[in-house]
This record gives sequence, structure tokens and C-alpha cells, in this order.
Amino acid sequence: MATVSGNDVSHWNAGIDWPKVRASGQRFVMVKATEGLTYKDDTFKDNWLGAKSAGILRGAYHFFRCNVDAKKQADNFINFVRSLKDDGELPPVLDLETNDGMAKEKIVSAVKVWLDTVEAAFKKKPIIYSGQYFLQDYLSQPGGGPPAWAKDYPLWLAQYPNQYTEGMKPFLPRGWFNWTIWQYTDKGVVNGINAKVDMNLFNGSLDDLYKFAGATPIIDKPTTHKVATGDSFETISIKYGVTVRELVTANPQLLKSGDTLNVPVAVAIPQDSGQGATATSRTYTVQSGDSLTAIAIKFGSTVAAIASANNITNINNIKVGVKLVIP
Repeated sequence: MATVSGNDVSHWNAGIDWPKVRASGQRFVMVKATEGLTYKDDTFKDNWLGAKSAGILRGAYHFFRCNVDAKKQADNFINFVRSLKDDGELPPVLDLETNDGMAKEKIVSAVKVWLDTVEAAFKKKPIIYSGQYFLQDYLSQPGGGPPAWAKDYPLWLAQYPNQYTEGMKPFLPRGWFNWTIWQYTDKGVVNGINAKVDMNLFNGSLDDLYKFAGATPIIDKPTTHKVATGDSFETISIKYGVTVRELVTANPQLLKSGDTLNVPVAVAIPQDSGQGATATSRTYTVQSGDSLTAIAIKFGSTVAAIASANNITNINNIKVGVKLVIP
């Protein structure tokens, strides 16, 4: 069974090093944007733009409160995400996990209002995130099973086995017949993220994930890297946005200074996938205070692509005044 690994993050995961996350093999992320009527996650912008700069597919999610107006919640989410002029690639997500003391009949109708409002704004059918028992108890109709319309939406299922092993599948709620994303633990460890993080699997191949996102991946040209003093498989993988396993598989020899390594192809987000990041020039002169991440965001490129195009060996050390080629 083909799957693709990804994460979901919020203010609990501040200060993420996104190139390291991508190099660890994570290819998508769901980012908390809003909750209820007024709450806005203060790490959303950094996570949203940082993930894009590393070439990670993104979706935004809203934590739903069942005891307040659904339409106003949808407006809170839409306006906040749209304020960045970048809708992301993956569909928006309704995070449904607390009943707030409301009866299921009220919850079902409120959920549909949010879904309809958000779909009309983003022109994408939202994803429903929830747990098996919450869906069975609260997003259900008399006699059991979900309302007929619910099965038209992609399902992101939260279900934690005692011990996850590769190849496992989640148990579906009654009346649901497929899952799109499975959140299988909230205690994941990922290089680049300091705190424990939720781990997810997309049900399909990387190509399927890009099709689901409605994005056409950029396939960078295969390249080579000359090993310098201080290089390691980890630092090289982070530079080019590939995993250590991919790099080692392509280069089974021991790492020695002066060797030339074959760097596997990296798949990135299309540069025109966001509405607010378009390249205005093919070159850019580094200014005081710049970082590769900020430059990548400015031009809708990736850290790995810019580093590769300019033979940058240390992505955290770029000199003021240097003219960069922007892929």
C-alpha cells in the first residue's frame, strides 16, 4: 500500500526548521489557522510560508466549535487564510473533535454550513478531520451512519494504534468506506521540529498526493554535489531537500572529501501555486537581514532549489551583496 508521510502543526510547534522537515521525508503539512469565531493562530504565517519555501504541500485547518455560529466561523477562517494571498495546495480542513455540549442534530447542520461556505470560497471540497467515535456519535443520522452528504468529503481520520507498524490501516467509522489521510500518533519525532508532533499518512503515492492537491510537481534536474570538509549525509540532504535514505541509496560509498555525489531528483511545489508569490526577477542581490528562507518565499521558490542553483554549501550563511540566481 503506497502512502506519503506528513504532519500537522499549530502554535505548539513554533520555530520549525522546514528544510530539515522535508529532508526527513515529510511531504505535506496541515497548518492550524483559526478556531471558533475569532481565534487566529499566531504561528500560521511562519508555518505556512516556511513549509512552502521548503517545497512541502500545505493545507490550512479550522478547529470547529459546535456551540457558536458556523457561518461566522467559516468567515473567520476564510478571511485569515486569504489575508496571505496564498490558499495553499491541499483542500481546507474542518477539525471536528469536541461537541461543546451540543446535540448531534445541531452539529450535523452546523458542520454542513461551514463546509458549504468554505467550499464556495476556495472552490475545493474541504476535508473532514475527526476520530472514529466522534463521527459515529455526532456526525451521524438517525439509525446510524453518516448523513448521505458526508461521504462526498475526503476523510482525515485520527486513530492511534498502541504501536504503529508500517502497512497498518485504520478502522473506519460505521458507514464510511474510505480514508484519505490517517493521523496515527500525536507523539511523532521529526528532525526540525522541537516538540512532539502529529504524524499522518496520505492514502496513495506521491503522484496521487499532488493530483489530490491539484498541483503539478516541479521535477528538478538531477545534480551532483562535491563533498567538502564538514559535509555529512544529513547536511547534504537538507541542502537539496531529499532524505538521507534517498541520498545514501544513490551513493552507497563512504563519504570522503572531494567525492562527487549523485543527488536524487527532488519534487517541489510549483512556483505559481500560490497567488501571492510570483517571481519578479531571475536574479536577486542579498540584502542585510536576508535569509534563504525569506528569499525563497519572496520569489515562490524553495531553499533547496536556490542553494543548488548557486552552489551554496551552508544555507544559514549567505553574504550581503551576493547576486543569486533564482530558479
